[in-house]
Amino acid sequence: MPGRHSESLVWRRDDWRRLPISQQPSWPDPAALDAVRNRLATLPPLTSVADVRRLEVSLAKAAAGRAFLLQAGDCAEPMDASGTAAVRGKNRLIGAMAEAISEHTGLPTVTVGRIGGQFAKPRSRPTETVDGRELPAFRGEMVNDPRPDARLRTPDPHRLLGAYRAAKAVLNELYIIAHETAARRLPDAWPTPAPTAPDDEAAPVRSWDGSLRSLLGGYGETRRDPDGGWAHTGLWTSHEALVLDYEEALVRRDPQTGEWFLLSTHLPWIGERTRRLDEAHVAFHAGIANPVGCKIGPTTTPEEVVRLCEVLNPSRKPGRLTLISRMGADAVRDRLPGLVRAVRAAGHPVVWVCDPMHGNTELLPDGRKTRRVARIAAEIRGFFEVLRDAGEWPGGLHLEVADGDSAECLGEGGPASAEEIGDGYRTLCDPRLNEKQSITIADLVGRLLAGEEGGFGPAADEAVWTRP
Repeated sequence: MPGRHSESLVWRRDDWRRLPISQQPSWPDPAALDAVRNRLATLPPLTSVADVRRLEVSLAKAAAGRAFLLQAGDCAEPMDASGTAAVRGKNRLIGAMAEAISEHTGLPTVTVGRIGGQFAKPRSRPTETVDGRELPAFRGEMVNDPRPDARLRTPDPHRLLGAYRAAKAVLNELYIIAHETAARRLPDAWPTPAPTAPDDEAAPVRSWDGSLRSLLGGYGETRRDPDGGWAHTGLWTSHEALVLDYEEALVRRDPQTGEWFLLSTHLPWIGERTRRLDEAHVAFHAGIANPVGCKIGPTTTPEEVVRLCEVLNPSRKPGRLTLISRMGADAVRDRLPGLVRAVRAAGHPVVWVCDPMHGNTELLPDGRKTRRVARIAAEIRGFFEVLRDAGEWPGGLHLEVADGDSAECLGEGGPASAEEIGDGYRTLCDPRLNEKQSITIADLVGRLLAGEEGGFGPAADEAVWTRP
């Protein structure tokens, strides 16, 4: 299976097509799909090689205990104008969470949104029953429509172009937010923020140039303000790179090094349902030079996780691989220790991240899903205990969050019971923490990292955390 760097020079972006693959749409019109893929391949990339490399440097700091990764956002993004309109609220909330963590730790928090591409979702079943009718499962707006109509639930390849346009609008909005942040920091040195780019599919996405980064003091991390506090500078993007017809079309080659980069996002990840070593998603991610994430659940074995490290990061480059644990509160102390010990013994540098959401989902009486904040917090505490006992740094947190007063998760600033949820349940797919719940969890993580809850501190007194 191809690796990266020298091996990635012989990797082909369509190699995955010769392998088994899971969780792909059943496109009804192959000719329409080919036309869309060909069109996507001619459009400007959504991210840049330089920015992807900068994120990898930040993730290397998280792997070494010199930073913490906060990855958060929607379970499934909407592709209409509401998705772009929500960017500022998401940026503000994730920034507030990151600042809270940094205030406790004295370390930069790397901020990555589930944003600008989180338009596709894996599903446990190909169909679902709605009002007594069996329909194709909703797989995210990149694939089909959430409304319970058989025609709208049919996968439509033209939605891939809609996903590109929606992601581009989000990236441009993030650029303008960063532009405005720089202007507030040093108004005399920075012109008035430019207007949003015209709605032109072929127009290039704005880039974060060197002067903007300099004024921000970097990008995508919290930084120290002159008054000693911490300030958020902006979001990198990430999504589960699930629909490979879309992702393949946005792979580009770096002319200077010959490496292949996936420029639909900064940080793609492989899901728990698609991480099989002999299948297409692992092969695809093994050949791109981006940093990549991989979800690992309670069925993962020590042998599998070590092999994933070998395949996805054969050069053992710090910052390249993020392992996202999603065990569930009841399983984390039992299933995670063996995986951490195996990776440590094999000498693989990874960013260990806790996803306390996906292993703690339960059904409401009406069939909708929810999560309990107490269970989310319990898994986080278990994750920290396991990493501490193994002598490894707990490098990050992966959450599904919504700014505002959504009512999807129970407890701690949300509804106390299913009866109180009401019309605050607005997610397209899985339940998200609301703003108050998100800040509560960020504060818990900051206290754990600072040693205020039996964690790892005092991080603020050490430039680099030292493994015991």
